[in-house]
Amino acid sequence: MRTLTYNERIFIIFKRREAGLTGLALSNQILMSKSNLSRIENGIIMASEDNIKLLEERFDIDLSLGEEPLNDFIELSKELVYLLIFYRIFEEYPKEWFETPSSKIVKSVAYPMFMLIKLFVYSVKNIEMEFVKKYINVFEKIIKYFSPYYQKIFYISKMNYFYFLKKYNEALDICEFIESEFEQNDLIDSFLFHVKAIIYGCFGKTETVIKTLDQAIVYSNNSNNKVRLIALFITKANCRRLMKDYELALEQDLNTLEYAKEHNVHIYDYILLRNIAWTYYLMNDYENAIKRYKIAEKLDIDDDLCFITAYCCFKLAMDCESPSRKLDLRNQCKEYLDKGRRAKNSGIAFPYLIDWLELMLNKKYSVKAEQKLLYCLKKHETTMHVDSRNNIYKFLIEHYEYHQDYKNADYYRKKLQNG
Repeated sequence: MRTLTYNERIFIIFKRREAGLTGLALSNQILMSKSNLSRIENGIIMASEDNIKLLEERFDIDLSLGEEPLNDFIELSKELVYLLIFYRIFEEYPKEWFETPSSKIVKSVAYPMFMLIKLFVYSVKNIEMEFVKKYINVFEKIIKYFSPYYQKIFYISKMNYFYFLKKYNEALDICEFIESEFEQNDLIDSFLFHVKAIIYGCFGKTETVIKTLDQAIVYSNNSNNKVRLIALFITKANCRRLMKDYELALEQDLNTLEYAKEHNVHIYDYILLRNIAWTYYLMNDYENAIKRYKIAEKLDIDDDLCFITAYCCFKLAMDCESPSRKLDLRNQCKEYLDKGRRAKNSGIAFPYLIDWLELMLNKKYSVKAEQKLLYCLKKHETTMHVDSRNNIYKFLIEHYEYHQDYKNADYYRKKLQNG
């Protein structure tokens, strides 16, 4: 007979909760009294060899493997957290590695720790949310038995789960709990504050977003996370654009592009070029917008890029006095509309917008063009991206002003102001 070790007891409780069993249900299955099972789980009494064998057979585990697998995995777990926060997790450990762990992990006391890290990875990557939901419930009552470092990992996983469910208030509550209960950790907090900033962005609290991003930037600097720094800079510029600080947003994105080049980090180049082009578009600088979109096109292409490039060509053609230049711009507009129909779909609005612009190219401000925009709003207004929705409002305002229908123009101007 022997008393189960602390980690063995956590392992048994974890396996019981994973199987969805109460203490009574498990004791009935293995023909052990509920009181004895509870005392074994709590380390109050020793377990006989027969009782240990019953538990091992019920859960297909091997307690003779001892503590070594857990000690080995603790070091690996910190590496996995690091790789995840540095955006390199699946480069080094593909998803299949998490799906088929070694029997040494599955059968030993390392298993609960492994599942906690898997929960963290899946919650951050928004993978298999049913799995995430299940294991949040499994860990909820036993996470107190883990060290503060792993407790923090659990609560960040829970925060991510609520964020992806769009339960933003609940996610923010967990953020505040983490900040008040756990010590600062630059690596983990760089991620925590990044998500917190994004959540504030969902509430439209742009000033708070920027303050939170600045905190995340400090933590990312301290942990030398260049990739996350670039992502944070991009988010900050996006926030500036929402605040209509276009000059600041442009400066931020141009500086970030240089920073990425300096540090040889290029995974965000397409996004940065697109954002720079989009800012020029918002500033009505269509020439520079086209120039940047064409550079971005060398890296990737989608119907969003094609539509905005086509629209910039269309706007320049409208104001162009040179017949040859006007014809060239109209031809470029047609070329990008054709590319847009063949490109991958980046959002629900753009197929409608491509149709609308083609109608505008054939006959400006026609009834058919108006109907295309109105139909898109009727079908997708509440679900489309805010930039697409605002663009449609602008196009309708322009349409109604052209027809001197100031009542409808004012209606969509108010919708645009309300965001």
